[in-house]
Amino acid sequence: MGYTHNFQITRRPTQENWAHLMFDVEHLIKTLPSYHELINLGSDVDKGIVLRGPMGDKKPICNSRKIAFNGDSLTDSACETFLLAPKVMADSCKTARQPYDFVVCASLVLGFLHIPDFVLTSDGDTDDWLPAVSWVRQNINPAAVMPSAIKEVKSNVTAEPPPKSAATQTLSVYFTTMPLSVPDAYF
Repeated sequence: MGYTHNFQITRRPTQENWAHLMFDVEHLIKTLPSYHELINLGSDVDKGIVLRGPMGDKKPICNSRKIAFNGDSLTDSACETFLLAPKVMADSCKTARQPYDFVVCASLVLGFLHIPDFVLTSDGDTDDWLPAVSWVRQNINPAAVMPSAIKEVKSNVTAEPPPKSAATQTLSVYFTTMPLSVPDAYF
């Protein structure tokens, strides 16, 4: 299916919740980071963000009825339309990691912040989301957090130590039963 974000609003947001979300998303759209700012945030984009309306042309929409945008279809930076409305809804947005994915993630972070019954899952992990979360915190709303459903980055380090061999277990028991008589000078 491709790199996708899934989201739903399980209960209609209040007018106040939607107004706060609209205000913050409008601010986001007006103050998009430059290509160099995206790189400094840790984003792996290969070009800057050009944000367009739902069909990849015209202007993004952010009003009392919907928030809708896409990447730029003229530069092949568009994929699926991002659409969020103040109603009970479930949707997804495949961005194919195009630069406008940053704005999708940032908008979803703001949705998660302002709409109490907002559910979110993503193919992305914390590394993918961190640039958008950081930008939102620094430039729009310091209360923004990493959505809880975003997966932690998997590292090569194992969380549990390997099982102890019989020899190690025997030494461990021996040392835990020995009286401590090492002088303080050794510490």
